[in-house]
Amino acid sequence: MKISVVSGQKHYRNMTNKHGDRNYAVAKAQIWMSMLNDGMKPTRWLKANAKGTKVNFDAIKTSEEYDKGLSELQEYLNEINEKFSLGISISRE
Repeated sequence: MKISVVSGQKHYRNMTNKHGDRNYAVAKAQIWMSMLNDGMKPTRWLKANAKGTKVNFDAIKTSEEYDKGLSELQEYLNEINEKFSLGISISRE
């Protein structure tokens, strides 16, 4: 019998509401990419507070799910690049 994680929640204590919008957006993008690379697709980002930010996720089981997560990340990057003039881009290896 094989047991695997299907979904869950991660807590990022350093992503508090004390960061500015720009710094929070950069941190969110970095964490999002890290989660995708670790086989987790963020499904909901809860509102940041003084204790950090909680992120609900689903486990990635197929390359299609990974591609969908990457596409959602790219949409977010386009949004924050336009808003904060960050120039962040990603590439797939």
